[in-house]
Amino acid sequence: MELEQIASRFVEGLPAVDASTQFVSANRRNGEIYLPGVKTLSERKFVEEFTEWWKLAYPADFNPGGALATEVPYPDISRAKCDLVLSTDGSALSNPEWSIEVKHVALVGNNGKNNDYGVAKILSPYLKDRSLIHDIYRIKNHGFSKRKAVIGYCFNYTPSSCNEAEKRHPDSTEFINNLKEVCRLNDPVNGLYTVKPLVEFADEIFQSKGLVRPVQILDFEGAWRHPCGGLGSIFAWEII
Repeated sequence: MELEQIASRFVEGLPAVDASTQFVSANRRNGEIYLPGVKTLSERKFVEEFTEWWKLAYPADFNPGGALATEVPYPDISRAKCDLVLSTDGSALSNPEWSIEVKHVALVGNNGKNNDYGVAKILSPYLKDRSLIHDIYRIKNHGFSKRKAVIGYCFNYTPSSCNEAEKRHPDSTEFINNLKEVCRLNDPVNGLYTVKPLVEFADEIFQSKGLVRPVQILDFEGAWRHPCGGLGSIFAWEII
């Protein structure tokens, strides 16, 4: 299976997980209970529920049967685990076809207010930020599969998506007004706030360093469980 097809499974699976998840998370600092949906799922919990959906929706994707696992330890890094490993080419999971790290980039928080960590989440060179560039280097140098990749997901916002959120979540006006203000501050003319310019910028950097093949960006929609959800992008790089 090629990376584009794997990314397309995320496009389909993310809204499915958004609709079905029963998990509710909370702010680690103050204990605030978050509204449900993929928007507020941790990366680990999202990958866990996504793989459960994938196995049921497309069991024929995996060869050997069921060759899909999460939180697989890196053999030479203490306590480090790879988010996702899978095989579609007959390879056993002891030597899988793919190892993949998954990254969630959030442009706004649970309450719709600006999240200042989006850029750092992709590009920070500092280990403390657990960025996507760190994932690239880790899986490149320590991955244990034939092919390696990183896949990210992010919700995007437009005036029409904010209007749709208002219709679907009339009790979350405060959160949506926060979101609208962030969009206005980012783009006073068109009110757009999307991850794509950041991904395209990151792609130039990663390719200039000889780390990845060109990025693949696919859009998803229909993940409206959370008022700051809705539509967004899946972006994926195969590691060279």
